[in-house]
Amino acid sequence: MAKPFLTGEDLKMCFSLFCCVYGIGTLSMPANYAKVGYTWATAALVFMAAVNIYGTICISKVLLVAPKSVRTFSDLGHFCMGSFGR
Repeated sequence: MAKPFLTGEDLKMCFSLFCCVYGIGTLSMPANYAKVGYTWATAALVFMAAVNIYGTICISKVLLVAPKSVRTFSDLGHFCMGSFGR
């Protein structure tokens, strides 16, 4: 007898990966729009996107001046704040 193509465990893993890739926040956007309305939900979405872009730019600037040994967020915290940051 042939092994099934997708088992229950495979489907659970696929669902978990889907949620990790797309994020629970993204998956709940329709509910957020339904609860608070188009204007407030769009404003919140734009604000969160702007904060995310700003944070990414800040981390990129720090990584440009960090030594080549900084490879993880833990290393980055140690570079910025010493042993307290690790």
